[in-house]
Amino acid sequence: MENREIAAILFNISELLKRDQANVYRVRAYRRAARNLLRARHSVAMQARQGKPLGIPQLGKSLTEKISTLATTGRLPFYEELCAQQTPVQEAILLLPGFGPKLAERIERDLNAHTPDALLRAAANGSLRKVWGIGPRRAARIVQGLRQSNEQVYQQRLF
Repeated sequence: MENREIAAILFNISELLKRDQANVYRVRAYRRAARNLLRARHSVAMQARQGKPLGIPQLGKSLTEKISTLATTGRLPFYEELCAQQTPVQEAILLLPGFGPKLAERIERDLNAHTPDALLRAAANGSLRKVWGIGPRRAARIVQGLRQSNEQVYQQRLF
């Protein structure tokens, strides 16, 4: 994972925590960590894989462990738990790379889609592009991501 991808997830976590009215200092810590990751000139994922210190200032033990887990595995159980607390459509969008909570909420609200399948149908008939902030490339990425996640769910049910 690149620093930008890790920072995007940390920004999403801070926004989700803010919505849940979490501790202000905790929200600020995630945002600060994301900004510091964007400023870093070295690959944090490489540092984490080698077991070296991440080289990011003002990180606590818990946040360092979360960033290391995300950098090495590409997944963060804490983020997945936060996404699972959202509606099914928002969860499906949040688990796609490059999409945040505000856009996920706007898509759900504007399309009035309450299931990922309804969202996929809306994307197929072109109404996804009517949402502010969604152009042809973003719409294609959402459709592709939803189809891949549907295939994974289907394969898990078979085995």
